[in-house]
Amino acid sequence: MSFYTELLSKLRSDIKELKLQRKKLKDHQLSMLDFIEGKKRYSQYIFDGEILQLSRGNEKYGFEHILINHYSPNANGKLLAREVVNIWMLLERGQKVTDFEQESKGNFAYRLFKSHNGAEIRLTLVNFQDGIIKKVLSYYSDREQEKGDLS
Repeated sequence: MSFYTELLSKLRSDIKELKLQRKKLKDHQLSMLDFIEGKKRYSQYIFDGEILQLSRGNEKYGFEHILINHYSPNANGKLLAREVVNIWMLLERGQKVTDFEQESKGNFAYRLFKSHNGAEIRLTLVNFQDGIIKKVLSYYSDREQEKGDLS
């Protein structure tokens, strides 16, 4: 079993402990749950007329990157299970830190954040397919590595 698969299993277990009631969840939360549960290949959200997507990716970007680097027990930038489910809520309630910044490869990214339980939560997006779709590169907090499991 890969480390990603172990973390995905842990996330699914942690989400069950939250005892979320599907009928009370918003569409963006259901989209994330379906993605996490393997019912969808990606989670998609439309914000200000833009299509935003989170797909599995790999160790450098996307959901696999987020779990390995920011959900594992000893991670810096630690995220909680509830924060993972509520990734898209950051767009509605977050504050834009920067406008588009040109990256060295010519893509554009921006970050958003909000304060949550004393932590700053950041989401980094990048344009794909001529700006039609923005994909999630990373999602993380400013929490430092701590002993024990925070989720």
